[in-house]
Amino acid sequence: MEQLWDLSLNMLDSLAVSLETEYKKSGKKSFLVANSKKDKELKLMFDIVLDVLTTKMEDAAAAKTVADTKEHNQRILELIKRKQDSELEGKPIEELEKMLK
Repeated sequence: MEQLWDLSLNMLDSLAVSLETEYKKSGKKSFLVANSKKDKELKLMFDIVLDVLTTKMEDAAAAKTVADTKEHNQRILELIKRKQDSELEGKPIEELEKMLK
């Protein structure tokens, strides 16, 4: 199970598709007939792989949102800094001298 987390999204997708296809080929056509042990195992494996795939996709989307927000905020901070520098450059020397600490 832990090895699933090491797989890429594409590999997890392929695995989920093949497990789903195999499960559908099992031929269960009625809810009155009990699933075989193999069918239950296939369904469980599919559900686990699908959950790992979904979780990894959600984590990637969240990480992208965090990175985008960080990049946006960094750009805004840089613009603020430039404006502050520009504002300071426009002040007379005497005023700048007074601002020294």
